[in-house]
Amino acid sequence: MDMHSGGDLKEKWQYIYIEAPEEEAKVIFYNRFGHNPNRVTCTCCGEDYSISSNKTLETITAYNRNCAWDEKNKCYIEKASAEKWRGKYTTLEKYKKTKDVLIIYKKDIKPEEKKGEVPEQGYVWK
Repeated sequence: MDMHSGGDLKEKWQYIYIEAPEEEAKVIFYNRFGHNPNRVTCTCCGEDYSISSNKTLETITAYNRNCAWDEKNKCYIEKASAEKWRGKYTTLEKYKKTKDVLIIYKKDIKPEEKKGEVPEQGYVWK
């Protein structure tokens, strides 16, 4: 998720999902967009992106789609959240079509996009 650090989106999507293991996804991201997803553009704003991973697209998008939280099983479920402040529930199919979402599926990743090193860029927290 683009954190809008420095004031703007770095790409034209706020949410970029890459179907690959996290470290490989960072390489793919760099090869596609030309910048390190761990980069910090502005020290007062923090990291450029929030990076997380999960086993399924349904699960990783559940919070942003305003799915309900099942307290008993400690997971999101495919129905509207009772917390109205969170906004309207969106199905995964509808969510995938929104303009601020890019999904890079495994089948669309070229072998050469998985190769290389991600250089340090911007400010680096040490």
